[in-house]
Amino acid sequence: MSRSKSGFLKKLIEYFNCLPFEMNGKTVCVCLSGGADSVSLLLGLNEISKDFSFEVCACHFNHMIRAENADNDEAFCKQLCNELAVKLYCGRDNVPMYAKTYKLSLEDAARKCRYMFFDRILEKNNIDFCATAHNMNDDAETLVLNLLRGSSCDGTASIAPHIGKILRPMLKISRDEVEQFLLESSRQYVTDETNFSNEYTRNYIRNVIFPKFKELNPSFVNAFSKYIDSERLDKLYFDEIVKDKLECDLRLEHKAIRYRVYVKKCKDSFGYIPNRNMLDQIDSAIFSDNRVVFNLNQSIDAIIENGRILFTTRVDDDAIQYDSVVLQKGCNEIFDSKVSLSIDYNDDLRKINNLSTHTILSSANIVGDLYVRNRRIGDRIMIHGVNKSVKKLMIDKKIPKEYREIVPIICDAEGIIYIPFVGISDRAFCKNKENFISIETIFHTIDKERWVNAYEK
Repeated sequence: MSRSKSGFLKKLIEYFNCLPFEMNGKTVCVCLSGGADSVSLLLGLNEISKDFSFEVCACHFNHMIRAENADNDEAFCKQLCNELAVKLYCGRDNVPMYAKTYKLSLEDAARKCRYMFFDRILEKNNIDFCATAHNMNDDAETLVLNLLRGSSCDGTASIAPHIGKILRPMLKISRDEVEQFLLESSRQYVTDETNFSNEYTRNYIRNVIFPKFKELNPSFVNAFSKYIDSERLDKLYFDEIVKDKLECDLRLEHKAIRYRVYVKKCKDSFGYIPNRNMLDQIDSAIFSDNRVVFNLNQSIDAIIENGRILFTTRVDDDAIQYDSVVLQKGCNEIFDSKVSLSIDYNDDLRKINNLSTHTILSSANIVGDLYVRNRRIGDRIMIHGVNKSVKKLMIDKKIPKEYREIVPIICDAEGIIYIPFVGISDRAFCKNKENFISIETIFHTIDKERWVNAYEK
């Protein structure tokens, strides 16, 4: 196939040309299911990687939903990557069990487990980006899904072309273009039989509703894509305005700005998006002459006073609260001597074991003193460009519940930078061994067998 004739490759090149950052020397991991979209993405990125001087690898996640068929998909991905001389990382998780445990739909559980796997691949292998194969049709499906759920304007912006460490280079490529590219490339792919089951909402939209749209407008996917582009442009504009309005007297602002401020402040602080009814109640309270405290859920309060809003958490009365302590160079005994934290500068990294861990943080972006406390309701840490719940990360990392109150939360003047056994914030992640801080954490009061059985597995 001639590159000059491939509209598919031209659209990939256009995507990377428009990114607001350089790809030179970066590593891109293609999220490879074995289906048509992800196979075409792997082939396409492998073809154009030299144009942008980035390296390509791939990862495959087995959801353990489709038994032998899922194993066959994994084998297909291994064979394809072997043929292309592309490194492949494989992982799996029992998604049906995860869905049952956390009371999620199978679709939501699969997505959460998949993205947790992507995060682990990025962190463990020092990979810069994951690339997913969402195409123009997926973008249109997401738009319809969001409209059905009563989403705001942000929802009609559909799938973000890039967010944090996630790239989506195919949002301007239709499914028809994918199939044509694979035909020209003489490449096979696998088909997930669950795509034909209309009990999943997305499948119902794709298999039942979209054919009706196509009768009305054969180019409806392209039309939806143009509409989404307009919404994304509006979102960019409002996001810039809202940045400067977060601490303003909101009584002086337009309602459209006020609502976006409420959403952004709550989402940034706790990863929680208030529903429309909550937003309406907050907006009524913003004009009150009195201080108003509005309960969003069991743990988050909105405090409204003098036209300004603050989102905060209610402390769990049953949780042990340790005061914040400034960390000194050398050994620091914390949390009633249950934990030791040793701080040094430019010290060599040592091997971790079951009850201790030793890591290094970049000192370049650390602001003020380092201090330590234990976790609080609503704690979040920025990892791979995503503001993540500390509580959820501890659950995902299998840290036993009875020990979560003594896992140190290490902060500087601007927030959380490191949580042993959990993760390092983007701001403090060390990419070289110049000007770094060495931190060793040792647990003294943990039952080794209980910790190993839960955390290490």
